[in-house]
Amino acid sequence: MMSAEEATALVHAAVPSLRAFNLQVKELQPGRVRLFLPLEGNGNHMGTMYAGALFAIAELPGGLLPLSLVPQGVVPILKELTIRFLQPARGDVELTADLDPDLVRRLAAQAQRDGRAEFTLALEVTDGSGHRVAASSGTYLLQPA
Repeated sequence: MMSAEEATALVHAAVPSLRAFNLQVKELQPGRVRLFLPLEGNGNHMGTMYAGALFAIAELPGGLLPLSLVPQGVVPILKELTIRFLQPARGDVELTADLDPDLVRRLAAQAQRDGRAEFTLALEVTDGSGHRVAASSGTYLLQPA
């Protein structure tokens, strides 16, 4: 299992705009990821978090969670993501996502057998006070590598 620092480096190398957002993986373990996104460098003309940065933190867990369990053999792909901005994010934000490890293993096996498997994640982005600033629902595909 890779460390949070290694996961952050991997994410920044794979998607350079996430480096520009300074998106950080704070925790990565089988079935769980915790992400952090600072307001500094991600503000907009209103002094709140840029919507694209909030989208980025909401989208990433669907790619990281499967890789935390089945690092070889499958590739996660975003199929669809909807996001609702609930209130302005006036500071740093976090997101914690959980996905049952047994489900991920079954989905990976299905992807290997059938050529693809689909899963959905409903997530919330919170500010430093624990207030919900965004809610998302994403559909992801796992496909053989």
